[in-house]
Amino acid sequence: MNIHSEQIERIKFKLSVAKKKDIGLKVFGAKDHKYKVGKAASEEKINNFEKEYSIELPLCYRSFLAEIGNGGISYRNSSAGPYYGIFSLGSDIDELVENPSKYLSKQCILTPSITDEEWKELNRKIDENEDISDEDYDIERGKIFGGVLPIGSQGCSYIHAIILNGNHKGRVLNLDLDWQKPRFTYEDNFLDWYERWLDEVILGVLHDSPSWFGYGERESKILTIDSQELKLKWSLKFWK
Repeated sequence: MNIHSEQIERIKFKLSVAKKKDIGLKVFGAKDHKYKVGKAASEEKINNFEKEYSIELPLCYRSFLAEIGNGGISYRNSSAGPYYGIFSLGSDIDELVENPSKYLSKQCILTPSITDEEWKELNRKIDENEDISDEDYDIERGKIFGGVLPIGSQGCSYIHAIILNGNHKGRVLNLDLDWQKPRFTYEDNFLDWYERWLDEVILGVLHDSPSWFGYGERESKILTIDSQELKLKWSLKFWK
């Protein structure tokens, strides 16, 4: 049994509730994704992706793709999710590096505790060399963003991504393609981050845009659902 099965069922239910609560599509990005999620990715598709890039997707993210859905109608065919949603599997994986097949399998060196000084040092060879070649530039970016998979756009130069390996595997981080220091989200894994987004949509926390979801700690309560009563006793009236 998938350790995320109960959470997957909650998320499916909360997606339908969020759509009802944000009927006016006021939440940032909702007018694009409309809370729609495409058909789930097949095991074959996911396995082929992992094999192609020599990686093993975090179970939390893999479960989302396989049991909730893959892609949708939003920006670049993204599914419902924070900002402009969640990229379909294999889409836009070159947002951070030109050659993802070379760097996605590398060990991620980014951590939640990275300091401004450490970030500056990571970028030193790029910042101090105006004549850096395209090849060397890509190598440096690969060192910085190795093991990081882009999973969605926040608009402008901002994206969200997921860590593929190491102690923080499965954790989401916010990135600025214009080189601001990465900011990790506070949740331990992708599904917790995604469910928090749904909770805040349902509670109306995100209805005043832009909200900058995921850049601060959760302030709202966690909406719990008894999985045994999910289909029998819960109704949308509860949320009114």
